[in-house]
Amino acid sequence: MVGILRELSGEGVSLWLDGLGRDRLADGGLTRLVRDRCVVGATGALGDGDAYREQLAALAAGGATAAIALRELTVSDLRWACEVLEPVYLRTAGLDGLVSARIDPSFIEGTCLTLAEARSLHLAVDRPNLLMEIPATPEALPAITRCLGEGIGVHVSLVLTEERYRQVLEAFLAGLELAVANGLDVSRINSVAGLPVGLLDTVLDHELDLIGTPEARAFRGQGGIALARLAYRRYERALGSARWTGLAARGARPQRLLWDATEVMDRRYRDTRYAEELVAANSVTLLSEQTLTALADHGRPASADRFAGGYADAEQVLGYLDRFGVDLPKLLAAAECEALADLRRARVELLERVQARLAEFGTAP
Repeated sequence: MVGILRELSGEGVSLWLDGLGRDRLADGGLTRLVRDRCVVGATGALGDGDAYREQLAALAAGGATAAIALRELTVSDLRWACEVLEPVYLRTAGLDGLVSARIDPSFIEGTCLTLAEARSLHLAVDRPNLLMEIPATPEALPAITRCLGEGIGVHVSLVLTEERYRQVLEAFLAGLELAVANGLDVSRINSVAGLPVGLLDTVLDHELDLIGTPEARAFRGQGGIALARLAYRRYERALGSARWTGLAARGARPQRLLWDATEVMDRRYRDTRYAEELVAANSVTLLSEQTLTALADHGRPASADRFAGGYADAEQVLGYLDRFGVDLPKLLAAAECEALADLRRARVELLERVQARLAEFGTAP
């Protein structure tokens, strides 16, 4: 029932679609989700299918490499998605209607490379409702500040710890201050910080299973939401700072928290549990179309008041994890490394698929 999705929107939750492909754009799928399912944003991801055939044939005829073809296909998809969501962007005065574009993970090892790639993709797409997705690695944090300082919106992804989120907030505030110094209108600069709740639960549940005691197992499925709650508390505190107040007076928007990895992998849990639990004012929930459909069908979302009232419980959960011997910083540092490696592997596989598609036309370099 769409009423559940409207209820979430009324609580201040923006629903974004996780991943786009050209088939969904070409057949009007994204347009219908915006119209009928309260979707107000999306993350870009190259898909497969016949919708790419014509452009691939032209790229192959022009002798494009797989890397060049991938960039051209990606830019086309992102422009199209931005245009579909432009009415939402205009209706919400730029708060929503946003499309997030992941930069090539091979460029995130250093600040200068990250910044150069973000600038290049942003310029190529050339749409005001585009965000650059940049992982929250220590090396990338200065690039996040520089992007914001140049008026480039940023989706900071892979925020795994409260301490890293503190650093992301600092990079965000510094970026807006740089934008002010550069004479830019900060009211037009958007940013979200993505916390992959499902990934956190997967990592922590595995560790609790290794510990193996009934007491440890009783805390399965609680760590990710606890970390999300404490991140949101830090967000609320940042909004009360004098530093933020000065930026808000210039029209700046807060950097919203985005709940990522909301696909439930453990079938012992409800398939909509993250979307139901993570109901917080002025936040974003990133959902696959499958989870969005499940949420509309049988979701039971909590109220935003309940979320904000769970800080003490969240601290208690993390306290028990420490008591069980879970080394959270070490565990999540390893998870970050693995997640970044997964991004790189996915990029290589994507290039291989594009090259195979070019080969269908007989001119793959």
